[in-house]
Amino acid sequence: MNGVLAIIFRLAVVLLGYIGAALAASAFINILALGALGAEPGDPVAAASLVFMIPLMALVIAYFAFFPSLLVILLTEFLGKRDWLVHALGGGAVAFSVVGFAFGTGTVWQEVSGNGLEPYWLPPDDPRMALLLIGAGMIGGLVYWLIAGRTAGGWRQGMPLP
Repeated sequence: MNGVLAIIFRLAVVLLGYIGAALAASAFINILALGALGAEPGDPVAAASLVFMIPLMALVIAYFAFFPSLLVILLTEFLGKRDWLVHALGGGAVAFSVVGFAFGTGTVWQEVSGNGLEPYWLPPDDPRMALLLIGAGMIGGLVYWLIAGRTAGGWRQGMPLP
């Protein structure tokens, strides 16, 4: 019974780490977006938009990054990788796969530019957009490491390998 409780507790910690990683990546993207759009540092409208947009974008990030990050989380848990660099690079790899899957077709950008609307953000085929998202993934990986990654694989101590 003790092993089952350890696994349930570990799953809860992993879930909290995933939520924290999605929120951190969202905050990184939103703060850079406000800076790129010319928001002043003490602007109350910008602060209010952050309160609304960070959790909303975190939901989108968590949705798109779920399966790639599940793979990275399983690898780090079963291999017992606990260092921050593995988690940061894993977050960057997750973001790279999301960039490839979400922006590989370019259909969202074609719909915006095909309607004659002027976009206010970087197009998905711009390398700066990919670097922004990979940087957000690395920030998310570091936050995941702070919450859950430092004890990765600790639930397996004393358990025989399959």
